[in-house]
Amino acid sequence: MQNLRNLIKDLENQAKSEWAIKEDMADMYNQDALDTEIVLHAILADNLDLAESALSRMDTLPRDNAILAIIEDKGAGWTMEKLGWYM
Repeated sequence: MQNLRNLIKDLENQAKSEWAIKEDMADMYNQDALDTEIVLHAILADNLDLAESALSRMDTLPRDNAILAIIEDKGAGWTMEKLGWYM
């Protein structure tokens, strides 16, 4: 799940960036990182219902980025079969 972990780190780093703080976007990036982390931990715990539910509640762009990271980590077939998402 390295790609999903990397996405979380990227979101956390964006939240700390000068422009995100200046433009009052840091909270949004922190929330996206938290939502993505919930998905990661749900998958690792094999709680796929929670992962699917968490993905469905996310905003479109962070959700799509999370799904792409999951596809890179697990494959498109697994992502479609287990989570019901595909790209």
